[in-house]
Amino acid sequence: MAANEFEEKDSRRDEAMPGDAPRAAAPDEEYEEYEHRRGRRREERLQREREAERMEMPEEDDLEFTMSDVPRRTRRRRRRHRDRAHGCLTAAMYTMFVLGVSMFLAGFVIIAANEVFAFVKPDRSAVIELSADETPATVAAQLKEAGIIEYPALFRLYCAVSDATFKSGRYELSAELDYSAIARSLRRTSTFKETVRVTIPEGYTVAQIVDALVENQVASREDLMAAIESYEFSHEFIAGIGDSRVRLEGYLFPDTYEFYKNDSAPNVIAKFLTNFDAKYTEKLRTRADELGLTMNEVVIIASLVEREAKRADERAIVASVIYNRLAAPDSFPRLQIDATVQYLVGHAPTPEDLEIDDPYNTYLHRGLPPGPIANPGIASLEAVLYPADTSYYYYVARSDGSHIFSETLEEHNAAIAQVIAENEE
Repeated sequence: MAANEFEEKDSRRDEAMPGDAPRAAAPDEEYEEYEHRRGRRREERLQREREAERMEMPEEDDLEFTMSDVPRRTRRRRRRHRDRAHGCLTAAMYTMFVLGVSMFLAGFVIIAANEVFAFVKPDRSAVIELSADETPATVAAQLKEAGIIEYPALFRLYCAVSDATFKSGRYELSAELDYSAIARSLRRTSTFKETVRVTIPEGYTVAQIVDALVENQVASREDLMAAIESYEFSHEFIAGIGDSRVRLEGYLFPDTYEFYKNDSAPNVIAKFLTNFDAKYTEKLRTRADELGLTMNEVVIIASLVEREAKRADERAIVASVIYNRLAAPDSFPRLQIDATVQYLVGHAPTPEDLEIDDPYNTYLHRGLPPGPIANPGIASLEAVLYPADTSYYYYVARSDGSHIFSETLEEHNAAIAQVIAENEE
């Protein structure tokens, strides 16, 4: 059957003819009718709601917005977001504050610990003097001014906690001491020792050196001489010094020293010996071996040069004269050096003094004296180890300290006559 025929039948079926009895609707038709009515009711309700909203909306000029117009759920969400942001900022600021305080406290603890316990302190010392009425505050101020401590308030706190007390006196303190050691030092009897600088000229004898030390209150004469003659020093070279008239003659090296007043005599003499051991270098020791000389022989000859040569440019020449005479014992059996006799008598020798029978009298005894006659300096030691190359066997001193050197006895006698004439003018 054609589609048009079906449509015509349906159209006729849907139209109610006049006088026809009502016919029951099919189930599908009833459902469609129900949905149609439901949809119309929904549209009518929505239409009524929109009209009601338009009636309730105020004029545009009268619009006012308040938080009450915002749905409650939205307000709660915004409030939670705002509270959360505020809480994060507060937590961050609190954390930064705690970290800052912690770093400050840690730095303070480190500084305070280093100050109190002296973990890293400068190598510095100073002398402070305390009176009988000192307080922790005044002591702290002195220590600060002397550079022993950095923080007087911290020292005052330490004194308060430790109940520190002080005794009057002069104290030598080191900045490397911790607070406990400083406090203990200031409770003892004064530890300060006054120092004195003493210059020992080249060519001084042991007796002259002792006089200078006693004059400067370094030690007593009796203690110094006892140390020189009998104290067992640890310096190895002492074993080879020979049998001198005075035990350490020649080895108390002339120099400028700083001593404590009223010091121990062995400590004082040890400074001289240590200085000699340092100045008589390995180079000089090797040179002495090359010349076939012992250290004691070098020191003896150097002491002769020191006492005879007044000018630096003549030291090596005087040394050469001594070597030349020692090398020709048949022609020159004796050195005939006035300084050796002067060592015996303590003054310029007279003709009578030249007759004194003593090993140190080189007018009577052959060769070198048994020990040094003075304490030579480095210049005389070097002159002996590096002498001039000459043919001189004689010399005579002028009034200005210089010498006329001669190769023969005739030249020497003429030089003596020249010096006498110069002195008479």
